[in-house]
Amino acid sequence: MKFIRFLYRLVVFIGLTLAFLISSTLIDIFVKNNKEKVLKFIKNSNFFRDLALKLFGIKVYIENFNINPDENYIIAPNHLSYLDILVLKNDNKNLFISTYEVKNTFLFGHFAKYGGSVFIDRKSKNGLKSEIELIKKYISDGFNVVIFLEGTTSNGDGVLPLKSSFVEVAFQTEAKIVPVCIKYISVNGEPINKKNRDLVFYYGDMELFKHVLKFLYAVKTLEVSVKFLNPVNTLDFKDRKELSKYLHSEISTCYLN
Repeated sequence: MKFIRFLYRLVVFIGLTLAFLISSTLIDIFVKNNKEKVLKFIKNSNFFRDLALKLFGIKVYIENFNINPDENYIIAPNHLSYLDILVLKNDNKNLFISTYEVKNTFLFGHFAKYGGSVFIDRKSKNGLKSEIELIKKYISDGFNVVIFLEGTTSNGDGVLPLKSSFVEVAFQTEAKIVPVCIKYISVNGEPINKKNRDLVFYYGDMELFKHVLKFLYAVKTLEVSVKFLNPVNTLDFKDRKELSKYLHSEISTCYLN
């Protein structure tokens, strides 16, 4: 019975993936204006996101959603899994900042692009100024920009130190930053713990496709809490070090309590 359910979920996953890639490719081909293209990418991916959450038993609880629709923000969540992107795609304005490492990953790079991602080279100090200007442009165009300031996923024991280059990008934009606390509450009706967390958390040297298959096979239901913390004005901080310390403290306090 479990294997039959897995086959069904696998067929559904492949069907959604193909439909998403085909529809996104058509947008990529026929929509020429970049801003309009990104908006359509986001709306299209959000449609498939809603289907995926429902079909794969993922329940997302949004707490303290304090985003003013008339303002544009940098959204800074902690990072535990590729599933974080699904749970954060609750707004047609949310644009994700990713890296060239992700862009160059087979197939996953296409998912990121078609999901509405902008790619930056976090290893290049020379490109920092142009990347800041790029993010400023998207914010001025009406998008909220989502940046995982840890730069990678953790194993869930806590929030990793924030990457200085990513914090600098956020700091220099002068947009308000909204720290966000993502907590996976339960898997298959049991509280997340060290024995079952690897069904959901994706970190270290885990292989992406193996992890996705394991998730489809073993996870029937999943509950996630996404709590928006109070917006932060970057002008209230003297430098990225002070801002980084504050953001890390706010997210960690929420995550560990």
